[in-house]
Amino acid sequence: MLFVIQFRDNPEKRHLRPELLPQHLEYLRGLGDKLRTAGSLRIEADDSAVGGLWVVDVPAFADVRKIYLDDPFWTAGLRQSVEIHRLAKAFPEVSKPV
Repeated sequence: MLFVIQFRDNPEKRHLRPELLPQHLEYLRGLGDKLRTAGSLRIEADDSAVGGLWVVDVPAFADVRKIYLDDPFWTAGLRQSVEIHRLAKAFPEVSKPV
């Protein structure tokens, strides 16, 4: 099942992002096929990130929490909040990568 995980960064901890970015990216690579896509969220293209968004493919909602709890951005407190939603594809018969 596909799930969308949307993170909002803690403004007081944004200074940690550049320091933790290499570890964070290594963590994401380690998720393998579970991670369909991921990226930072910004108001404008050149702005600093205000959060992040991941699309993950896992068997159940309970598995989603396990995925982000070990992310260095999460463990260091950069993330202020998280929202998780089940993604119901508009055209499930179309097999395109996310």
